[in-house]
Amino acid sequence: MPATSSGAKALLAAATLIAPIALVDGATAGAATRPALADPSGNPYFPLVAGSTWKYEEVGGPAAGSVMVVHVAGAHRTAAGEAVEIQDTTAAGAFTAQYVIGANGSIEVQASAGSGSAKATISGAGSYFIPSAAQIISCHACHFTAELTTSVMGLPTPMHEHLTETVTSMGVTPVHVPAGSYSAEKLQMVLKVSASESGISFSDTASFAVFLVKNVGLVETGGGTVSTSVMGHSTNVATGSEVLVRYTP
Repeated sequence: MPATSSGAKALLAAATLIAPIALVDGATAGAATRPALADPSGNPYFPLVAGSTWKYEEVGGPAAGSVMVVHVAGAHRTAAGEAVEIQDTTAAGAFTAQYVIGANGSIEVQASAGSGSAKATISGAGSYFIPSAAQIISCHACHFTAELTTSVMGLPTPMHEHLTETVTSMGVTPVHVPAGSYSAEKLQMVLKVSASESGISFSDTASFAVFLVKNVGLVETGGGTVSTSVMGHSTNVATGSEVLVRYTP
């Protein structure tokens, strides 16, 4: 199951499929439903079986020692595709989202974090993509894009953002994490979110590796960097790794 470290890297990952997290909301609450598939993702490297839970711990970096639990709360069919509800919980609070997975792998997503005056929501329509199992082992490199809208309580207008994602398959590598030892497919990720709104421009670029195992999902998010530029002023921050502590299918 996808998950990433806190801060900008987590936001970037939530906007792609490296970190799906969430509970069903009003976007599909009124839709006619049928029983969901056992695993709506259709991808053994990205299992989304209802009831599954992944526990991750941050190693190194500014959030060392922090724990994240990702839980697939459920799934159901809608006219648009499979709707998957997942919840991501940390000591700082919960991040929720709903993904509607279309037949071609595209995704409509709504996500939210915080509450009250600190609540923020992210939404996008039809431009996210789950790499297939074949792409996971063969991307040299694969490119995806998405358009996002972020709303923050207290700000008068939402911010419109452009996401680009580059994924490169690095082959099979052994991985040793608290949950066990695996032969994992390694993907090198470069994610960039940029926006310019009301005279303010910014961009975040995260570079890191993920390690995926069939019928388990994400077992490690390797340490990397996050580069942030606001109005031409840039900062670079090293991020720690996130390792799988326990997987409960």
